[in-house]
Amino acid sequence: MSNQHNEKEFEKIIQEVEELDEQGKLEAEVHTVSETYGLHEDDDREDILFFIAENIFEHGRITI
Repeated sequence: MSNQHNEKEFEKIIQEVEELDEQGKLEAEVHTVSETYGLHEDDDREDILFFIAENIFEHGRITI
């Protein structure tokens, strides 16, 4: 895949993750990431969502 294609796909995933977060559907995942990496669920929310998006991009979709 081209780098441009990867960037567009990753942007789509980030948008999807942000929408799911707004709907409250990622609370378990956010909690797991915050516990695992010592991040604050609210203060580090952007970093946590980015990590979730990266994980989806690298390993495939998650089912919610």
